[in-house]
Amino acid sequence: MPLSKDPERRERQLANLKRGDSGTPKGEPSTRLTHGGRSVLLFRDVEAEVRELMEALAETVPVRDPDGSVPAADLAAVEYAARTLKRYRHLAAWCDAHGRIEERTGKVKSAAEYELQAERSLANALDALGMTPTSRAKLGLDLQRTAASAEEVESARIARERLDRRAETIDAEVAE
Repeated sequence: MPLSKDPERRERQLANLKRGDSGTPKGEPSTRLTHGGRSVLLFRDVEAEVRELMEALAETVPVRDPDGSVPAADLAAVEYAARTLKRYRHLAAWCDAHGRIEERTGKVKSAAEYELQAERSLANALDALGMTPTSRAKLGLDLQRTAASAEEVESARIARERLDRRAETIDAEVAE
């Protein structure tokens, strides 16, 4: 419908339009369809999710301190792996939903290229932590030996607690 030349009618026609307004509140992500492969918004307010991924990855790291925790030197690598895993999962979900190839042109979508980059980064991060069979072999880790030593550490801790309780009981008896 063409715009009216009558100022009153024209004003009514344009009343619902705002100049320079994209329809998205300032500071909020755009509602148009994007994969977010380059987006920093992907990590906005997701620290809890990254922390959860970090905890899950930390439980599976084969190299541990004597107390069973992840070595302090590996914490940054575990966080990097968690963030990379989140980015990879986000891009993979988008590609699964929207496809990896442009139907009109037959070209690979940029999201699929970002997904591949994230997949490579994730593989490198997991390799650095010894979380793939090949990387464990390169590091010379024997998971059965590692598990056995973890069990030995746990049984030693339990034995130490029993001795401490027994010593407290003897001290209490002597004090009476």
